[in-house]
Amino acid sequence: MNYADKIENSIVSQNFNRAMSVIQREESSLESTVMDWAYWDDTYSFLNGTNSEYVDINLEDNTLTSLNINYMGFYNLSGDTVFAKAYGIDASVESSFNKELFRIFKNADYYRNLLFSPDPMTGLLIVSGQPLLISISPVTSSNREASNNGIIVFCKLIDQKFLDYLKDVLKVGINFHTSQDPEILEALQQDNVMLSSDHTILYIKKTTDSVTSYALINNIQNNTEIFLKLDTDRIMYRDGLAIINYSSFAFIATFLIISILCLRILEFSVFRRIEKLDGFMNCIRNKKLMSKTISLPGNDEISSLASSANEMLQELDNHYKEIRINEERFKLIMEATNDGYFDTDLLMNKFNISPDLLKYLGYMNHKGYLDYDQVINIIHPEDKTLFRAALSDCFKGNDEKLMVECRVRKSSGEWLWLQCRGKIVRYDDFKNPKRLIGTISDITQRKNYEAENLYLSQTDMVTTLKNRTFVEVLLEKADKCTSCNSWIIMGDINGLRLINDTFGHQEGDRLLRGIGEILKNCCSTGDIPARWSGDEFIIFIKDNNSDYVDILIEKIQKECANMSGYQTPISLSWGRANKDRLHTDMKAVIKLAEERMYRNKLLESRSAKSSILSSLEQSLHEKHIETEEHTRRIEQMCSQIGKRMGLSQDELDEVALLSLLHDIGKIGIPEDILLKPDKLTSDEWEVMKTHSEIGYRIAVSTPDLAHVANEILSHHERYDGTGYPQGLKGKEIPKLSRLLAIVDSFDVMTHARQYKEAMTIESAVLEIKSCSGKQFDPDMVEQFLTILSEDSSVDQNLLNSLPRPEC
Repeated sequence: MNYADKIENSIVSQNFNRAMSVIQREESSLESTVMDWAYWDDTYSFLNGTNSEYVDINLEDNTLTSLNINYMGFYNLSGDTVFAKAYGIDASVESSFNKELFRIFKNADYYRNLLFSPDPMTGLLIVSGQPLLISISPVTSSNREASNNGIIVFCKLIDQKFLDYLKDVLKVGINFHTSQDPEILEALQQDNVMLSSDHTILYIKKTTDSVTSYALINNIQNNTEIFLKLDTDRIMYRDGLAIINYSSFAFIATFLIISILCLRILEFSVFRRIEKLDGFMNCIRNKKLMSKTISLPGNDEISSLASSANEMLQELDNHYKEIRINEERFKLIMEATNDGYFDTDLLMNKFNISPDLLKYLGYMNHKGYLDYDQVINIIHPEDKTLFRAALSDCFKGNDEKLMVECRVRKSSGEWLWLQCRGKIVRYDDFKNPKRLIGTISDITQRKNYEAENLYLSQTDMVTTLKNRTFVEVLLEKADKCTSCNSWIIMGDINGLRLINDTFGHQEGDRLLRGIGEILKNCCSTGDIPARWSGDEFIIFIKDNNSDYVDILIEKIQKECANMSGYQTPISLSWGRANKDRLHTDMKAVIKLAEERMYRNKLLESRSAKSSILSSLEQSLHEKHIETEEHTRRIEQMCSQIGKRMGLSQDELDEVALLSLLHDIGKIGIPEDILLKPDKLTSDEWEVMKTHSEIGYRIAVSTPDLAHVANEILSHHERYDGTGYPQGLKGKEIPKLSRLLAIVDSFDVMTHARQYKEAMTIESAVLEIKSCSGKQFDPDMVEQFLTILSEDSSVDQNLLNSLPRPEC
């Protein structure tokens, strides 16, 4: 009985190890599956929110069935659910499982360990009495260089079907319990046999019919609260009891009975075991059931042979499973990427193409292959020559590898870009290529991106015309064509800088777009209009005459003259040239066209800028009804007082021009601020103060006004340095700006505005005096007040028109 007890303990330990081996193999398979998904770029993009089609493409209804799992969940960096899907789980178990995950993930430290773990975490979990295999992996890119952006959870039920499978494989009853189960508490409290197996303590409870063993195993949270229970039938124990019971009869039996008993024992212990082992091997050979095992208890050569057979079958089964997993992975990759493979018989001209790809193209047939003519017929006409040449190189043995990109028509009529890559893998006895095998990839999206990038690199984004890069390539081709009659038309917008400085670049861009539309509408199909530089356009004309070019320029000028909706008149300067015997290359043609354009621009620029300035002054008067009268009074008073102050004639001319144009920058101020009757807010006042800078930019861009640009910029500076926009102080302020500030303020104070009444001359004089040395130059204030009160040269009509105090 001691021997039987020892053997029983050995069997219990072996059964536990085998059970754990099966469970660990399932854990390994689940972990391998979750790693495939977690280290997949599509999954990484999905959790980043950049792969909206991920769920529709990959997470179909049969996805969990094909992966042999019952639950999959995707969680972001905060532990929130992005997507979850369950199959074959009771609603109560699923609810409890989600609560358990929520409890686990809300443990910030534990969730952080999951998120930044280098490897997946896999183990057991019991929820509502239901044992589960669970694997949790951080999600990153396929090269594992990107930062983890979430986790993925796969779960598989250990249901009754799986337990029955384990029972059938291990020949023992198996179940899982928690430490709270009454049965486990009772087993732990009793003084049962404890056995150590691979660093695991087995609690053994023996009855007459069975041996029940309990073992603590770790769960996914590394808390030892899950018990594995194994029930083993006590065959040897009962046999031992039988031997003991019958041994008393052996002492009184005859030698014959002893001989017969010995023969029977020999038959049971040797012959039948050998027969059982032989039958088992025949069954494996016939049915190919590599997962089956045989149990021949004992410590002899037959038992060792049975154990060796079980180990061999287990290794074979593992290899077959790896092969099946790799096949399934390859199939999933092909399905996920819409890629396929081809296997070509070069001698028979048969293209065996993967069924999924054939179905994707819409050419599924019972043969499973396309012949050479069928393949050629679905290739785009422009790509047939390239495909034939690449395939011919493989046929002739000139190139061992095939690499070709071509367009292929689906059965629906849609064209796809496909990339075929392959290699010769077999030759006949005469070293002629016989078999070509490779992959086919759908690269339509990549080709579309390339086409879009090509468009962006050749197109001006403001006008949507072709850009300079495109034209330069075109001109290189034109240089190579000696018989082509090529023309170049160069155009330049007059005053674009002035428009940009006055109304902003948005208004300038709107003008450029308008001219671009005119060029598109006026040019013929063969003409190529383009934007050459900031304010220059170019038109390339091929195989036409000078009359056509002149008519085209006249047509464009007419359309530009009719442009409306802009605050200034539109004017362009044009020049043309053609490729002839004197100008044999396009660079010389462009240079000649530019020279003619700039010659035309010299004739038109002054009148164009004068027209633009007149338009700006008119717009300013229309925006502010007081501006024209106010500037006239300022001009008259500044001129008269300037003479008395001894200003030179050049300074008098400048102060007259400054008086007229010092507020020209208000043309760029919004009307709701410029004409607001109430007091301006702080933000509105900041906008209003920019009129000095706008006026400066207008003057700088106009040669006739450039000499008073600094005075326009500084006409709101204060003598004490608190003015704007530069905060100049004292004599740093231009002299004419200091004079204008006094005269302008005096005129504003002595004339009514929408938001105030006019002051009397006496009150205005007092205000001027109080601001001397603060806002105004004190020397100029003294001269101004002296001239204003004593000098008869100041226009008395102007002074008489000012309000007087009432008596």
